[in-house]
Amino acid sequence: MPESHPTSPGVPDVARAAFGAVTRLPRLVLAAVLVVPLVAIPLVAIPVVAGASDLDSARDRATQLRDDLEAATTRYEELRGQIERSEDELESLDRRAAELEATAAALDEALEGRARQVFMRGSTAGLELLLAGDGPDTAIERAALAEAVQSRDTAGLEEAVAARVALDSTVLLAEQRRTELDELRVEAAAVQAQLEDDLDRAETTVASLEEIAARQRTIDRGSQQGVYACPLDRHLTHFIDSWGFPRSGGRSHRGTDIMGPMGVPVYAFTDGVISRHSNSRLGGISLYLRGDDGNTYFYTHLQGYAPRGAVGTRVAAGEHIAYNGDTGNARGGPPHIHFEQYPGGGAAINPYPYLAAVCF
Repeated sequence: MPESHPTSPGVPDVARAAFGAVTRLPRLVLAAVLVVPLVAIPLVAIPVVAGASDLDSARDRATQLRDDLEAATTRYEELRGQIERSEDELESLDRRAAELEATAAALDEALEGRARQVFMRGSTAGLELLLAGDGPDTAIERAALAEAVQSRDTAGLEEAVAARVALDSTVLLAEQRRTELDELRVEAAAVQAQLEDDLDRAETTVASLEEIAARQRTIDRGSQQGVYACPLDRHLTHFIDSWGFPRSGGRSHRGTDIMGPMGVPVYAFTDGVISRHSNSRLGGISLYLRGDDGNTYFYTHLQGYAPRGAVGTRVAAGEHIAYNGDTGNARGGPPHIHFEQYPGGGAAINPYPYLAAVCF
């Protein structure tokens, strides 16, 4: 049996999976386009569960995350509506610009024709107009006519200028709308990508929680009180009560060998903290779990550690902490976990009854 002296755990860290799609819409400069801004999606943290009741709470939070994603999807659809309204307005502005361009061109042509007429008649045209005729009355009528022509020319010029100003304003407005529309499309694509990513992670997290819950059993028997999980998947493993079986060098077996395929996941036996790693010629790659039930559990002959098997990590029963292997003096034999149990950090006891209550 490898020497094993449980030590105090490091500071536990609680892994969190934070989700949220935080979106922002650009403020539209012109009031013609109605913008309903997206608000930040609440971040929903799903901590590693510490027991059955906490797992239920985590599932509730995962459900809330799905609701938040549904709300975000609704906001995305509103954004798509804004884009379509902006596209419609932009088409209308483009049509209006084309109409104003045609109007301005016609007025310009008319003014150019009038200017050619005045140039061809010369600067004495006005005087000739006033002096022509048989008498003063006719001259007065012709003066009134000249004033009317001048007023008409002035009005035509003003109309042409107004058409050009309207055209320039419409073109500018259309360019602003086109810029805003491009921004909306970029935002929509970002929101959609964020939603897809958050939904994938949410579903993965929920599936992981459900897998952990499926491995857990609540045990209420004598000194075994709490939530427990078989160190290997129940359908992959087998073991017997081998406590006290003889070993080389006059030793006796001080644990239970939990047999299973090479490299399959190894799980936390109960809620607690990964308190120590070790690696020795006899035990190979090893891990200590200080359980919330007051016992320390020793796993050895491992192939390696999982990310959640880091020292100082708080884990829930059934969380993946390592991989099954044959390191140490088990090299070349069937892969298995040598599993020991130390109540209160004291002397080892036979773990078989505790394992059998969970794994069988």
